[in-house]
Amino acid sequence: MEQFIGNKKITSIKETKEKTEGGVDILEVQFEDGTIEHFSKLMFDKIVSEKKCDESALRDKRVMPVVEVLLSELREWGIKIGELPYMSALLNQSLDYNQNQAMTKLLSDWMPKPKSLDDVDYITVDRILRNKTKKEKSGDKGN
Repeated sequence: MEQFIGNKKITSIKETKEKTEGGVDILEVQFEDGTIEHFSKLMFDKIVSEKKCDESALRDKRVMPVVEVLLSELREWGIKIGELPYMSALLNQSLDYNQNQAMTKLLSDWMPKPKSLDDVDYITVDRILRNKTKKEKSGDKGN
């Protein structure tokens, strides 16, 4: 039986030895086009299908279960309606902070660890892009 994620056909699925922070298995999924993506088992189970779907439907499959969990948690905790904007702002700040920290760690392979992403110079950006382009031309996708 064929399996798809969005409009991409799956050729293989294997468990990695990695787990999420909460202990959920991380799966490595290879697609017919040669690309590889990693998904938590929770996400994979919600988005895998025997039929193709467009990007909009895939986004709904990815996001709607998370929204359901968040809504349930808001009700369980008794969060007040007036607290939602503040909570949303904190959530966005936290996500941005984590994303920036990950980028900073990656960039520190190419320069002294920047204090913030504002400290990254375009020489470093150019070096990264040229190195990536060289690897892609030589067939090494860097995965």
